Amino acid sequence: MVEKEGIIREYKRREYFEKPSTIKNRKKKALERKQMKKLRKAQSLNRY
Repeated sequence: MVEKEGIIREYKRREYFEKPSTIKNRKKKALERKQMKKLRKAQSLNRY
């Protein structure tokens, strides 16, 4: 139940101070990964 609600993940995220620029960079990289995954998936569907 604790894991489902994300309490552990939230604790780990807040365990240490993170600079705003670091947060921005992390979110930007996550977005890039998500877009690349979507692009790869679309390309694999176009092959067939």
